[in-house]
Amino acid sequence: MFKDIQKKLLLKYPLLWNTKFVPMIAIGLLLHIIFFGLGYLDGTIDFSNKNNIDIEAISIMFGVLINIIITILWLVNYFKNNSLKSFYSKSKYSLFYEWLQIFIISTLFITFYLPFSVGKQLHQKSYYSLEETTNRCKTIATADMFIDGSFEDTELDSIHKSKLNDEEYNRYLTGEIGVSRDSNYYYFNKDYITFKEKKYNQFSLLNRNTYEFTVISREQDSLNKIQVQNWLHQNDQAEVKKLMDNYLSLIREHNLATNLTLDKWFDIVYKAPKFDEFLYIQPYLKQYETENSYYYNDYETAVAVPEYERKYSKYFAQQDVLKEKYNTVSEAHTDSFFKIEIILGLLYGALGLSLLIFSFRTTSGKSWLIASVTTGIINIIYGIFTVVSRADMLYFYLIIPTILAIILYFFIICYKKKNLQLSRITLNLLLWSFATIIPITYFIIIEANRPDYYDNYALQQFENRELYDWLNYHIVHMFTINFILSIIILFFLSKIIRNWKGIAEN
Repeated sequence: MFKDIQKKLLLKYPLLWNTKFVPMIAIGLLLHIIFFGLGYLDGTIDFSNKNNIDIEAISIMFGVLINIIITILWLVNYFKNNSLKSFYSKSKYSLFYEWLQIFIISTLFITFYLPFSVGKQLHQKSYYSLEETTNRCKTIATADMFIDGSFEDTELDSIHKSKLNDEEYNRYLTGEIGVSRDSNYYYFNKDYITFKEKKYNQFSLLNRNTYEFTVISREQDSLNKIQVQNWLHQNDQAEVKKLMDNYLSLIREHNLATNLTLDKWFDIVYKAPKFDEFLYIQPYLKQYETENSYYYNDYETAVAVPEYERKYSKYFAQQDVLKEKYNTVSEAHTDSFFKIEIILGLLYGALGLSLLIFSFRTTSGKSWLIASVTTGIINIIYGIFTVVSRADMLYFYLIIPTILAIILYFFIICYKKKNLQLSRITLNLLLWSFATIIPITYFIIIEANRPDYYDNYALQQFENRELYDWLNYHIVHMFTINFILSIIILFFLSKIIRNWKGIAEN
């Protein structure tokens, strides 16, 4: 079938025939379908243990290897017929269309990971609807307050330095009490919280955090916590037991291990009215405890109780597994399928590969190799200068005028219509570097506007950072605009290259 298609293309669309565009697109789409299936398989979630199917690394290695092999075979067939070397008549912008086909093929093969990630996320997302996922995550998040959740920071209080006693001074020395900017007042966290005009110990259940899932907004997360605090404050035992029962239902549904029963859990945790004499529940199986076991429990708070002070019961629930699995489902619902940074990175990769192929096509293997060696030597020399001078930005200050000089030299050759042999090397360097001018210049401007700061009582004061912040915020936009401009420049540059090919060798 492909032979018949190629014959028709040879007669009617020789450019498409020469680039092998149709068969390469077909192979590329087939690879995308295969990797979508592999990604969907990799997205399988086993809720009963920690061992999910993980073929991502193997799939990527396999994809890279297959793409390299296919690309080599394609280039061998593509370079067999070069109309430029045969001085075949070409239309005004045929070189641009040829590059565009190379770019599309390169993009299709470089982006093989995208269908893999989409398939994986779609499978993870398919387990439960957004509403069902949110409800289940709410149960797991709020139940964490009764298992082994972290504690919230308490409010700050202050005291005048003249009223600081010995105990408080020692707390200042250990960093528990900070100093104000004028050094007259010391500040520290209170050892209690106030909820509806009633004080509770900072390590009471009412000061416990809920676990954070991406499907639950910060605002809703705070409301969920307040709801549980209200149950405790109002001694609403029925609602607390309902929450615990819903949680245990999830544990049973996914065949996870626990030795908790509803009554026993309630008895060892629910210690009204102060709620500070409870026992902790092990959030994982003790025999599977590792140094990362507490990763899922978010203890990074200033008032977290040290592990040696926690009073653990003999009871456990595989809360760590439940969090991990539902984190995956939650993120599948909230993460975007395509991140602009990744898309841009892949597009720039395809642009770079297509320009390497296009430059080889339009010049010669010898000049392409000399240009490669020249590029390496220039970068090594500039790198040595940068290291010796200890000026971080010196490399960029040197490379920009070098690129501009290369561009200027090539256009002088085109204008004077002589020295074709040397200009082949120059053209390679031009094609490989012109798209870097805007990004390099942009980062030079960012560095030039980096604000100085000074440390004043541990407070960093920044001056004139509006432009610096604006430039940092718009980096993605800069790369997007630069990519579009690069294609536009190539459109006009292709016509210049076509005319340049007409220059005599001597």
